[in-house]
Amino acid sequence: MRRNTEILALEEGQTILIAYHLYKRCFSIRNANTRKVIGYTDRIVICNVRFLVSLSGRERVLRENKKNVHAYVKGEYAELQNISIDDGDVRQAYYNPYFTPAFVDRITIEPIQCADMAICEDGKVFYRVL
Repeated sequence: MRRNTEILALEEGQTILIAYHLYKRCFSIRNANTRKVIGYTDRIVICNVRFLVSLSGRERVLRENKKNVHAYVKGEYAELQNISIDDGDVRQAYYNPYFTPAFVDRITIEPIQCADMAICEDGKVFYRVL
């Protein structure tokens, strides 16, 4: 089933946290202030992005060998939902707690802390730094 952000109460510029939901196979969207899930989507675009990984959450994954939600892409909701990953210099971000301590560039494996824009789609995160 295709999920859509149109049914969510998102406003332009609203700060949100995006995490991949392993069981639903889509992205969960959380209000950054309350950290409560406000919806799910297959695709979303955010601006002024920060890539966040909780060190204690990652350590728990490594200790228990069981995944938990501890990594987020944080940013401001953008109504620019028609932007494509083929537009401009877009790169893929990657995070796997068993292999990397933080989000990294998929090709260079260099850590990523922030970006101007991120497109979350098809279970992957793409980013662009202007």
